[in-house]
Amino acid sequence: MTAANGWEIHQIDVKTAFLNGDLNKEVFMEQPDGYVDPTYPDKVCRLLQALYGLKKAPKMWYAKLDNFLKSQGFDNVDPHACLYLLMDAGEIIIVLVNVDDLLLVASSLAAIYKIKDALQKRFEMKDLGEAKVILGLEIRRDKALGTLKLSQGTYAAQVLEKFGMADCNPIGTPLEVGLQLVKAHESDYTLPYREAVGSLMYLMVGTRPDHALAIGKLSRFVSCYGKEH
Repeated sequence: MTAANGWEIHQIDVKTAFLNGDLNKEVFMEQPDGYVDPTYPDKVCRLLQALYGLKKAPKMWYAKLDNFLKSQGFDNVDPHACLYLLMDAGEIIIVLVNVDDLLLVASSLAAIYKIKDALQKRFEMKDLGEAKVILGLEIRRDKALGTLKLSQGTYAAQVLEKFGMADCNPIGTPLEVGLQLVKAHESDYTLPYREAVGSLMYLMVGTRPDHALAIGKLSRFVSCYGKEH
């Protein structure tokens, strides 16, 4: 939509996001090492705000951000995708939330600055400008040509490096033609197979649907794999 309509796409990062959450009940914690009160060493601390490490902190942060965006007139179009939409005076603003990373899409720069100003007045944030990388997705845009390209080259290279395949020879087909895989009943093969398949799945979902068939086949054997897999 951004490419087709010539919209703006920016990125903003929330600093210490989980500390913004409001507690809905009393929570206590032991005094942290190095900060124990010598007068009352056996007493505990009552939290006034959410804290990193608190199980409910992510949910509390999301609730705080959700309430704020709705107070600005946004509709939560798809809660599962954390997608918020505002249509105001002919302007369209879309906010995509992933924990503390926010992708802002708007029909004009003025609209982008409007939502940025509102967010920065409420939360401590870092303005990253035009979106370049989000969740491992590299964004390359050419406004003159009206194109927006997504890639995961850096992520793919990291996966290859992680599993000892950085120097492998490239090949055009991700799966050997006609290959039939079967369960391995016993295996002393030590490759972290599940982790490798999961890493490739993220690549497949993001920018490489051409790997779907191969990864789909390999994912059937995450509990019964051998060297062939």
